[in-house]
Amino acid sequence: MKKYIALLVLAVFLAGGAFSAVSASAAPGKKPQGEALSGIPAGELTEVETQGLLLMREEEKLAMDLYRALGEKWGLRIFSSIAESEQQHTNSVKLLLDRYGLEDPAEGKKAGEFSSPDLQKMYDELLAKGNQSMADALKVGALVEEMDIRDLREAMESTQKEDLRMVYRNLERGSINHLSAFGKQLARESIRYEARYLSQSEADAIMNSSSGRGSGRNQPQGQGGRWKK
Repeated sequence: MKKYIALLVLAVFLAGGAFSAVSASAAPGKKPQGEALSGIPAGELTEVETQGLLLMREEEKLAMDLYRALGEKWGLRIFSSIAESEQQHTNSVKLLLDRYGLEDPAEGKKAGEFSSPDLQKMYDELLAKGNQSMADALKVGALVEEMDIRDLREAMESTQKEDLRMVYRNLERGSINHLSAFGKQLARESIRYEARYLSQSEADAIMNSSSGRGSGRNQPQGQGGRWKK
């Protein structure tokens, strides 16, 4: 059902005509993420946790590949800057895949290639949409960050493992900052953005904030869901 809702939201979007790098390396004064993870017991993953990690690995790759392609198409620095951060995001998830001995769905995949048929379809459609105009490209970027925030929150709710939650929290903070950056670029171009996966009030608060910290986790959310069951 969630997959259906997510694809429905995407279909509606497609028919409608300060970059933070949260990385496997740490901020000054903090432990590198790999070192921090080593101090947390690993335990065993449930099937839901396993599928969540595999999904997030490819979702972050989707964002990275998409932004690089759109940056090359439109020459906007925002895409190349956030793509660098997405590389660090997907590397963070790879740390968890290695930690739990999971096969990497992104291994051997070229830019724009995905193991998940759903993500492959989504990438192709979003790229086609973003190639239509600069305005559409910026809207695609905001949509991807919205969906990422939504999926990361669901992933955090589905696990009690502190190592997974630590990485997911960091990725969520990064995605909030990315959405804020896209919001500022959209505002400079006088482009109105309609939220799809967060409530409009929360999306507006994030996009209008100075650092992406304007989110309200308890605000009602709009339609949304994981990209995969």
